[in-house]
Amino acid sequence: MAREVTGGQGDRRFLLVRTGALKCALPASDVVRVVRGLISHPVPGSEPRLLGLSQYGGEPLPVLDLHAVVEGIPSGTRHRSTVILGRGQRRDRPLLGLAVDEVLQVVSLASESVASDESGIVAERTIEDDEVKILDTRRLLAEGMDEIGAGNGQ
Repeated sequence: MAREVTGGQGDRRFLLVRTGALKCALPASDVVRVVRGLISHPVPGSEPRLLGLSQYGGEPLPVLDLHAVVEGIPSGTRHRSTVILGRGQRRDRPLLGLAVDEVLQVVSLASESVASDESGIVAERTIEDDEVKILDTRRLLAEGMDEIGAGNGQ
């Protein structure tokens, strides 16, 4: 995660992650922290994309399989890291974990002004010969919280 791909003015920073063969870009402004080895406890009867609940900062943290969120099917891999997302800097906002296999690097990309599709994908870009899906993490946060009943954007 040491390298940074730079761009021009008006660019935004994104955290590139990999889950299975899928590479995604998450807006860095929504990333609270990256945690390795976070233990998730399964929730009986939950959707396959919900890996379980973890504990972060003394509070329950729902953790979703990023591959299942984007592609609709679980990756079947052993997730090594969890990217914790939050809305802004307010501590009273809900947090959501996204399980990934690898955190790759921080990149700067031109801001996207298009709406995301039903899976939360804003755009697809080629970065260093790899196809990368740029995600609308704010939408994922809202939908993830509504889906698991953990709040509605407080």
